[in-house]
Amino acid sequence: MKKWGQEWARKNSLHIEDDVFNVLWESSSRYYGSNHYGIRPNFERILGEMTTLASWLAPPPFGSPILEVIDGGSPVESLEWLLNPSDKFSARKLILSQQAFLLEKLARHMRDACKAFDRQLPAFSDYTELIRRLRERFDLGIYNLNYDTVAISAWPEAFHGFDNDGNFDPSYIHQRNQWNFIYHLHGSVHNCITNHRYQIEWKGNLDSEFKDRHDVMTDMAQDFKSVPLTTLIAGGFKLDQLLTDPYQTLYSALVRHAQEADALLIAGYGFGDRHINRALRSRFERPGNSKNIPKVVVLEKSSHEKLQTASLQSHNFWAYQLTHTLKTKFKITKAHMKHELTVAPFIESSTFEIDPKNCVAIWHSGFCEANQCMDKIYKLL
Repeated sequence: MKKWGQEWARKNSLHIEDDVFNVLWESSSRYYGSNHYGIRPNFERILGEMTTLASWLAPPPFGSPILEVIDGGSPVESLEWLLNPSDKFSARKLILSQQAFLLEKLARHMRDACKAFDRQLPAFSDYTELIRRLRERFDLGIYNLNYDTVAISAWPEAFHGFDNDGNFDPSYIHQRNQWNFIYHLHGSVHNCITNHRYQIEWKGNLDSEFKDRHDVMTDMAQDFKSVPLTTLIAGGFKLDQLLTDPYQTLYSALVRHAQEADALLIAGYGFGDRHINRALRSRFERPGNSKNIPKVVVLEKSSHEKLQTASLQSHNFWAYQLTHTLKTKFKITKAHMKHELTVAPFIESSTFEIDPKNCVAIWHSGFCEANQCMDKIYKLL
């Protein structure tokens, strides 16, 4: 992403240092430093900061009045080149232009990676087997936050939300009662922007011509916040990006299914998306009705040195968000107070870290490795 940022600068006849993404990455690295909360800059966080900066630097009344109380509303020296006295919207245009360019590059990069994906890999066989065994036991629905084709390659018969012609019908999703689906909530490498009415369609052939970005859609966000229409949703302000279909409809389906599910299997999720956390959390906020609370298994790939969730839940971002989303706490023992207990015993014994409510179980040994304990997962769910 950093290299693509510099490529964008060159394409626009700008100096290499005139690259908003890299400027924001460096400033974020300084800001977060070596904090013990586990918060670090990543490409999604920087894309979100670009949306914020673009909104703030727009002229009144389309920007942010908060700038009236922050350093006179001027950007730092490294971003002064954004401002053009003859075009007050120049900063917003340039920032959003680079943001759309980066998301387009990301879509193409992911699509190329999917075309090169080796389905003969042993790990993919394990992945497919795990999906198959879950389907045998449950009516399964998958909400995939990734853009790639691994899940639908493992389960090609799953309904992905589009009809055979690649069209999306929101009413059909709302009326559909069956499970057996894989919904790509944040976009897919199969998504393409149509040339008419600029809607999202599904193209089954990844060798087709794809349109992954469109001009800025200023009516997509609240408070004049502009976000580009792209085939992938990434960065901050995902709720603003979700306002267009198919994303809005698929998200509303998530809210409904979170209430209907008998059990939840959460795999490799960092609990960093507030809209996902809230959809799940609403199911667990039912005082006095514990019988209707679903059991949860969380699949993680942890290092042996990672501390147990009981030790992390008060300050580590992942552990804090997990416990707050699922409305639980892991028990802190005297041993936790005296020593920093790691998850190594759970990994070495192929067992689960389980909360005192016997509701949430965490498997620390990896997604594909969970195949070895499917009988235990069935019992936990």
